Amino acid sequence: MRAGYAESFERQGIGGFTGIYGPNPGSTLSLTRNATTGIVGPGESWPVLLRDTHRLYAASFPQTPAFPIPIRANRADSINAFHPDIEVASARSWSVGLQRSLTSDTALEIRYLGNHGVNQWSTLNYNERNVIENGFLDEFKLAMNNLRANNIAGGTRSGSFAYFGPGTGTNPLPIYLAYLNGSRDAGNPAAYTGGAQTWTNSTLAGRLVFTNPNPSAVSSQTSTATNANANAAGDLDNNLTFRNNALAAGLPANFFVVNPHANAVNVRDSGAFSSYHALQVELRRRLSSGLSLNGSYQYALEEGSEFLGFHFGRASSKTSGSIRHAIKAQWDWALPFGDAAQRGFVNAIVSGWQFNGAGRIQARTTGFGNVRLVGMTHAEAQKLFKFEIRRDPQTGLPTVFAFPDDVILNTRRAFSVSTTSVDGYSALGTPSGRYFAPANSIDCIQLKAGDCADRDVLFVGPWFTRLDVGVTKRIRLGGNRSLELRADLLNALDNVNFLIVNASRTPGTGAGIFQTDSAYRDLDNTYDPGGRLGQLAIRFNW
Repeated sequence: MRAGYAESFERQGIGGFTGIYGPNPGSTLSLTRNATTGIVGPGESWPVLLRDTHRLYAASFPQTPAFPIPIRANRADSINAFHPDIEVASARSWSVGLQRSLTSDTALEIRYLGNHGVNQWSTLNYNERNVIENGFLDEFKLAMNNLRANNIAGGTRSGSFAYFGPGTGTNPLPIYLAYLNGSRDAGNPAAYTGGAQTWTNSTLAGRLVFTNPNPSAVSSQTSTATNANANAAGDLDNNLTFRNNALAAGLPANFFVVNPHANAVNVRDSGAFSSYHALQVELRRRLSSGLSLNGSYQYALEEGSEFLGFHFGRASSKTSGSIRHAIKAQWDWALPFGDAAQRGFVNAIVSGWQFNGAGRIQARTTGFGNVRLVGMTHAEAQKLFKFEIRRDPQTGLPTVFAFPDDVILNTRRAFSVSTTSVDGYSALGTPSGRYFAPANSIDCIQLKAGDCADRDVLFVGPWFTRLDVGVTKRIRLGGNRSLELRADLLNALDNVNFLIVNASRTPGTGAGIFQTDSAYRDLDNTYDPGGRLGQLAIRFNW
């Protein structure tokens, strides 16, 4: 029986600090001098030669910083700092193993490995957009109803989410009106002006379609926290004209964010955490009678923390890209034929052979994002997740797909919205059968990832299989001299290993969803070249 425990601390390099403070506005000054910034001064002329050292010097600059450091009004800059209570990150590791001898040369070991990371560094954006306390989420739902009521009414109201007065099934929208028109006269239908630039704008109205509503960026962050702008709150807050309209209408500058003068307020803290648990079974045979062997199986669960926003804090979730199952083996076998020490033609032919190889079969987890499963359970979707080469109906070319055609088509339909249709779907059609759908719907709108669907729908990917074998023939030439002939066959089973990359695996509207054209890549970014490869080698030893 063996057991152990260790705790190690992460020592940050200087880049861990300069990378935070460096991007701050005013942290560096440009001392460049060129043709337009005084490299040719009064009384001087071109050319400026390298030998003119008295003319080659850095531009002047203030010796002390001037505060406050100005930030541009268009929010192009971010502010970056450390949390005052940040701590040193550490990892706590432990293991317990039971080993049993099977024969005098072979042993079996079963062990458990655990790891817990604490005080890990991550970056939080304090400029997280608020849609709760300011009432925007409630008004967003009213705007959703406006768009649906106007589409049902049809005519000139189709595609608009504006308020059309009493008895029209629509509601006043004071926040939207302030941002889009700079007005607070929300009860007056005549104040909702602007046409395609505002109330019928396909982007603004597209966030309100009840089949895929999108009020704000749903936080699900593991490291760098950012404010995504592809949502209703981002449409208003990230537009300078709209912000000026809201200010003119009397809304506060910090209606959506704490610091309205900065793009992001990134604070590096030490609140992140992680965990790893693995069960390992290993069979070992030491070199005996010409044979050595090592084989193992591992089942592992890996989790990391996600920041779900300042209203909800952090939560733990299973990690995409982690190796769930791993079967590995390697061997070296000196074939027991002949006697390499004896002479003779026949003995030289049959002796000195060696067969070795290494094999690996493993499956990694793959996350498909914060989506709903419709018409299929998670177990049923897992069975459908496998690589198949079919002809792409869009291009006619052989293409690697990870799901059947009906799942792909109906997933595209579920994510494709129309701002003018009554059912909310585009000309691509209404989804049916089995498919992936957006997490948000008319029945549920998320404030954080996981409210309406799994934070990340996780599947165990198709098996990666790799077998490399080699045969060596050694011929003794007398004394210390010998000749080695070796043949290697890499990927002997000719298995094609593909990888679903982030850009293509995510369910969405694109014709290329659930496709891949990338080779399998290990976690250390080693690419699998694919195909069966052979090589021959001749070595002379003396």
